[in-house]
Amino acid sequence: MPKGVRKRQNTILRRKQIVAALRKIIIKYGSEHVTVQKLAEEIGVSGGAIYRHFRSKREILLFLVNEIKENLIGDVERTYPIKDPLEVLEIVSRNLLSSIEQRKGASFLIIAEIISLGNKGLNGKISEVLNSFLGEMKRLLSEGIKAGEIRKDIDVDMAATTFFGMLQGLATIWSLDGFRPKLEMKTESMWKFFLQIIKKKEDKTPAREIAIGLPFSAGVRPSKLN
Repeated sequence: MPKGVRKRQNTILRRKQIVAALRKIIIKYGSEHVTVQKLAEEIGVSGGAIYRHFRSKREILLFLVNEIKENLIGDVERTYPIKDPLEVLEIVSRNLLSSIEQRKGASFLIIAEIISLGNKGLNGKISEVLNSFLGEMKRLLSEGIKAGEIRKDIDVDMAATTFFGMLQGLATIWSLDGFRPKLEMKTESMWKFFLQIIKKKEDKTPAREIAIGLPFSAGVRPSKLN
């Protein structure tokens, strides 16, 4: 393998290692405890080794935000071969929460922690990520309405925001409970609740009832029984 290619691969691996350590520190200690020195200790390298790959802590956080965007949008894009919008939404919720539990690198928790830093540049980037994610959710909801699966009177913007809020809320409560119990146990209930809100209700009126009712609606009164 050429030396230049090997060097680039090593750089990519080291960057991923640094970002993985960053996720771990944020989840365990909070974003205010993120320092280059703590990152170096977590990985087992010197601070100088960190600076060889990132110029500052802010640059590392930006790299992490981009990774979060890839995770959130990537989960949606990977389900595109599926035609049913409701099925896509369900799979997205399961995948995101499953990913959170497996890695304890909860994207939703990290987003909240980064926002708490109050850095305008980072918050602007987070805003782009969330708007992209919400845009995908709104698109799916709109397609569901066109397909007749979702209620026409649903506020698409609010439904998408509610969907995100439920995912964020579950992840937050789960972390406050010490990452117990299994997050998937809550996912099923969350999805059923959201589905009840948005799904188009089926007309359960029997055909016979409708037929009998037609003459009365046309002003024809029933004959009296003797």
